[in-house]
Amino acid sequence: MPRKASLKPKRNKQGDWLIDIPPSLSPTGKRQRLYFPSEAKAEAESRRIQSHVQKHGVESTRFTASESADAKAAIKILQNLNPKGDYELTLKAAAQYYSEYITSLEEARTVGEVLKESVDYRTRQTGKSWSHGHKRELNTIMHGPLPNSKAKENERIKERGFLFHFGDQNVGSVTEEQILNFLVKHHSASGHQYNQALRHIKPIFNHAQKRGWITLNPTTFIPKKETRAETEVLTIKEFKRAAELIQTDEYRDMAAGISILMFAGIRPTELMGNEDKPPLLWDSVILNPQGVHTKPYIDIPEANAKGVDGRQVQMEPNLVKWLEGVPKERRKGAILSEANDYRYRRFREALGVAGKKDIFRHSFGTYHFHHFESLEKTMSQMGHSNRRTFEKHYKRYNPEEDSAFLYWQIVPEGATVPEVVQFVAS
Repeated sequence: MPRKASLKPKRNKQGDWLIDIPPSLSPTGKRQRLYFPSEAKAEAESRRIQSHVQKHGVESTRFTASESADAKAAIKILQNLNPKGDYELTLKAAAQYYSEYITSLEEARTVGEVLKESVDYRTRQTGKSWSHGHKRELNTIMHGPLPNSKAKENERIKERGFLFHFGDQNVGSVTEEQILNFLVKHHSASGHQYNQALRHIKPIFNHAQKRGWITLNPTTFIPKKETRAETEVLTIKEFKRAAELIQTDEYRDMAAGISILMFAGIRPTELMGNEDKPPLLWDSVILNPQGVHTKPYIDIPEANAKGVDGRQVQMEPNLVKWLEGVPKERRKGAILSEANDYRYRRFREALGVAGKKDIFRHSFGTYHFHHFESLEKTMSQMGHSNRRTFEKHYKRYNPEEDSAFLYWQIVPEGATVPEVVQFVAS
C-alpha cells in the first residue's frame, strides 16, 4: 500500500513556510510549492487541500483562501445587480467580459496615434498635402500656441495643447466632459476660436469611430458656438480715406494691389500669395480684352485661388482707372507680394482697420450685390459656392443710402468715370 503523501509545512532558509505538493495531489499533475509567511497559515492551507482532495478528488479546482474570498465578493456584486434586461450574471461571463475589455485596452490606440492616422488618411484621400495655414492651426490646437510670431517650435505653450492632456490616453477613454472642459479653459476667448479648436479635434474621434476603435464618439453632441457677428463694411468716407492714402508717397507703389483688393473683392492671399500660393502676376490683369471678352478682367489661376478652381473677375471702370495709372513698364512680375505684408498691415493701421484683413473683400461683396442686384454674379466674382454663407454675410447688410453707387465712383485724382463723384486728395 503506497505511503500517504505528507503536506506538513516546512520552514526554509529564508524564513518562509513551504508546502510541497506532490504530483499525485496537484490538480496540474506537476509538483507545486506554496509559500506562506507563517506556520499557522501554511497549516490552514495544508488542511484545506487535504480536505478538498478527500471530498472532491485531485482533479477538481482548489481555491486558496484569498481566491475563495474574491469569488464570494464577485458573486455578491453580481447578486446585487438589478439589471432591466436579461443577462448572464455568472463569474464566467463576468471574467470573459473583463478579459475582452483588457484585450481591447491593450490593442487600443492613443489619441496621438489616431491623430496621426487620421491626418495621413485624409491626406491620401485628398491627394495633396495640407496648406501651411491649416498646419499652423492644427499645431496650435494639438501642441499649444507659440507665444509670439517669432518664437521657435520648442517654445510652444504645451499646457494649452490637446495632446498635452490627452495624447497618451486611450482614445476610447476620453469623455465629452473632458473635451468640453479643455475647450472652455483654452479656447473660449471667442466663438471663432472655440469652433476652430473643435474643428480639429472632431476628426480624431470620427476616424476612431469609423475604424471601430470606439463605439461612442464623445464629440457627437458638442455643438459649435453661434458666431453671428455682423459683417463689417467700410463706409464711403473710409474708402475715400483709403484712396487718399494710396496716393501718398508712402503707399503709391502699392496702389495697384490695394485698389484690386478694394474694388475686385479677391482675397489677400490670392493677390499676395503665401507659403502655399504664388503672388498674382501682372500678366493676369487684362486691361484690353480681345475675342469674346468685352470687359477688362483679372484672371485668377487655380494656383492662386482658394479651393480647386480659378476664376475670372470682371473689373469695373473705376478699378481700370487705378490700374491704368501704373506705367506700362512697371506692369511686370508680382502686383503685390507677401514681402509687402508688413507695409499692408501698416496701411490698414493708418486706415483704422488693423486686424481686419478681409474688410475690403466684405465691402466689395456688399456693394457689388446691392448695386448690381445679382446674387449669382456677385458670388461668381468672389469665388463663393455656398449661397447660405453669402446671404448671411452680404445680402442682409443694409448699406448707407447711395453708397452702393458711390463706391464705384471712387477713382484716382484727376480721373473720371461715367457719373463720377470726383475724389480729390487733400
